[in-house]
Amino acid sequence: MGITLSRPGIYVPNTTINNHFLERIIDTTDDWIKERSGISERRISLDLGIKEMGLIAAQRCLEQNMITNQEINEIIFATNFHDDNLEVPMHASYVAKKLEIEKAALFDVEAGCTGLVYAIRLAYNNMSIEPNLKRVLVVGGERLTNVTDYSDRTTCFLFGDGAGAYLLERWDNEEGIIKNVCSGEPDLGDGKEFASGFLSQQHKKGLELVMDPNGDLITQEAEKDYLTMKGQPIYQYAVRVMRHAVHEVLEGTEYKLEDVDVIVPHGANLRIIESANKKLEEKGFKGKIYHNLATHGNTSTASIPIAAAQAFEERKIKKGSLVINVAFGAGFTWGANLYRAMS
Repeated sequence: MGITLSRPGIYVPNTTINNHFLERIIDTTDDWIKERSGISERRISLDLGIKEMGLIAAQRCLEQNMITNQEINEIIFATNFHDDNLEVPMHASYVAKKLEIEKAALFDVEAGCTGLVYAIRLAYNNMSIEPNLKRVLVVGGERLTNVTDYSDRTTCFLFGDGAGAYLLERWDNEEGIIKNVCSGEPDLGDGKEFASGFLSQQHKKGLELVMDPNGDLITQEAEKDYLTMKGQPIYQYAVRVMRHAVHEVLEGTEYKLEDVDVIVPHGANLRIIESANKKLEEKGFKGKIYHNLATHGNTSTASIPIAAAQAFEERKIKKGSLVINVAFGAGFTWGANLYRAMS
């Protein structure tokens, strides 16, 4: 009996901001942004919060897998920023309440952008040792634009919003999830404290996005916590651990790099993905790295399911495909899931 990972259900906001919009508010250009990140546009949510987006993704996941609410035994919600920094009750509880799911274990996890990969591993491990756990719903959601400073030209073009959800189930005669790996290296920045790290929050004056009375997107000054990052050390770390995670999740299995059909990376930066892809191809990778950075930007814990849903729709991932999810994130964290796709 295997523990399978479903086709994901997702939610992507309707509001889009492209690079030309950013050209109007900061000193940047469309070419500069695309050269450094591969991103042309990103989706933002000004109406729905993280838990609301996660709820929609979870509903869609259950609907397309034809699962009723009372068949869910556990919900794990991965996110970096709880709405308004409130963690009581946790977002998994909100999803359960709205879906009328009763008597399920409920909790949230935080592991940077690797959060959903960690959550899949945790759900798999729980199901492996607890026979009463038949189905676990794993959700990842982010509203990074809420903590993006649109006066910071080095970061504001990177981030978008959205949510995704996977269902883990027990199935006879299905290979399902083969192996998970997760690890990390403490990000101490200059060695003094986490607040000085390579990716952290900083309370300051900046620019946030709002909708004016005419329904147009504008910026306004706001003093609050914003996401800050140091691009070069993050780039160096990410390229290294993405390759390492892919190799480690295959180690000890019957599969080699050339057997992998699709790698779905956490969408952070195209240069990171291309650099990792080049090194993996040198080691025998013949499949495809699938991402949708150009149209969605970095949606953190939601980036893998949002890209995977598109890959399923385009038949890049289909039943029997050997797939690796791979991510890195603040902390620093990294991880990967190796699985055989169901549909």
